[in-house]
Amino acid sequence: MNLRCLLVLAMAGAFGAVPLSGRAAEPLRLQDAIARALAGSPTVIAEQAHLQAIQAKAQREALPTPYTVGGDLENVVGTGALSGFSSAETTLRIGRVLELGGKRQAREALGAAEVGQQQNQAEVARIEIASRTATRFIEVVADQRRLAFAQDRVKQAERTRREVATWVAAARNPESDLRAAEIAVAEAELKREHAEHELLSARMTLASSWGSIEPDFSTAVGEFDALPPVEPFEYLVARLPATPEQRANLLEAETIAARRRVAQAAAKPDITVSLGVRRLQALGDQGLVLSASMPLGNRKRSAFSVAEADAQLAALSARRDATRYERHQELFERYQELGHARLETDTLRKSMIPKAEQALAFTRRGFEAGNFSFLALAQAQRTLFELRERSTEAAARYHTLLVEVERLTAAAQDTTP
Repeated sequence: MNLRCLLVLAMAGAFGAVPLSGRAAEPLRLQDAIARALAGSPTVIAEQAHLQAIQAKAQREALPTPYTVGGDLENVVGTGALSGFSSAETTLRIGRVLELGGKRQAREALGAAEVGQQQNQAEVARIEIASRTATRFIEVVADQRRLAFAQDRVKQAERTRREVATWVAAARNPESDLRAAEIAVAEAELKREHAEHELLSARMTLASSWGSIEPDFSTAVGEFDALPPVEPFEYLVARLPATPEQRANLLEAETIAARRRVAQAAAKPDITVSLGVRRLQALGDQGLVLSASMPLGNRKRSAFSVAEADAQLAALSARRDATRYERHQELFERYQELGHARLETDTLRKSMIPKAEQALAFTRRGFEAGNFSFLALAQAQRTLFELRERSTEAAARYHTLLVEVERLTAAAQDTTP
């Protein structure tokens, strides 16, 4: 599966319904690793819960002002004519704050902006998880390749040691060659041991992506030798404005603008009105009671809130420009490194390694014929294995850089089916 497709599915949340499959005897593929990481990630669960909280808040803030019910009991238990309850005045009223200036609509717009902002943050979290898991998966595949090379190196060193021992016994080679061959075997075994624990660590790290305390897969299966092509740099740059990171800046600007509209609406004071019935116990009569009130000084407070929002918008605009320049430069650096990694990998595979293999075969024939020393054979073997290791490093670096490029340019619009 194409890596961009995997990141798109991650942004769309398409892996959320994938079951946590995988048993110890089963190989693991990249899409399965990402699916399991997304399905078992506490970060995804936390972001989804936070989204639900913001949605509930938005629904609450969109409600109209509530009605209030109250009552008064006056002129009771006093002195003289006001003793007892004979002169009591009882009032029951119902009231409500009448919002003016479009306050409710402003709150609804703010709630919608905050929901959109959190949805985008959830997309960013999924992209980060998918990218991190892909990087860990690549490291496991590369470590598997390193271990295979290390095991082959041990076999070759053992073969050479046996050959040298035969020639030393035949008095064709000095005893020092046998000691050098034994050192080469020990060195190869140390490299194999190092490759084994490096692979174990990488497998543990990958398994931790979905909350497993130990690897629950056999091997990581991936097309390590295939280097997927990358789009032209201009095409990638054109995708930057549509990334979730850039969308986050735009959504934050919308949220601040919505708060600014709430502040502007607050400049117009609300009116609190109430309507009730008052009973005068002494007369045995009742009448309607109407009251109204409104606060003073709203306009000054509103002006400060508007000024705060304007300053936040200005700061956000500057940060957005800085982020855009940084991401452009970061993408350029990754793109250049990608080109170098591909060139290095191709050169090693197509030119340097074949020549090293030819040189080793030629040197081995010369050593067996007694024309070359053991040191020449050991050097030819070392050169070949070092080039193979370098090829693995270059290929792993290419795949990792490709993950970085895809993460930097994964456009939010790609989530549309």
